[in-house]
Amino acid sequence: METWRRCSVRYICERMLGISVPQDDTVLVVSLEGMHLVRLGPPVAVETDSGFTGYDLYDPDAGVCRYRDRVWEIIGLFPGRPLLDGPDGERLILDADGLTVSVVRGGVLVWSSAFQNFSGDWAVATFSPDGRFIVLGCPYDFDFRVWERSHDAEPGAAADLARR
Repeated sequence: METWRRCSVRYICERMLGISVPQDDTVLVVSLEGMHLVRLGPPVAVETDSGFTGYDLYDPDAGVCRYRDRVWEIIGLFPGRPLLDGPDGERLILDADGLTVSVVRGGVLVWSSAFQNFSGDWAVATFSPDGRFIVLGCPYDFDFRVWERSHDAEPGAAADLARR
């Protein structure tokens, strides 16, 4: 059975403006405190650059942030273009009101997890381009989530689905 394993993520920042669609297993988090590269791992690692903050490099009208010679597609406070279709025919569904993120394949729910959004403001979710990761962002750091695809049935792996 296919499952998704939640990855442990250390403190990133207090409040996010947005997160990027992953590139090469890395997510850029844009905050008023800096630019934060989150390497999805394993293990997940965070690198903070406080030399640039908020809108220094992030153009919300274009939906991109130009950082370290890359153009990052940002989703979050301002609309963007998350990857909602996985490479294996999956569809990522974010229910911001119901506080769940789910994966559906062929009209069948194959995974779901509840999440919290302390701010009650925006919430976004995206697949990584290769479908290996799901990244969920909300304004507050402690609501940021990363799940990695696991093709091995692990004890309790269906717990996320069962909580739905």
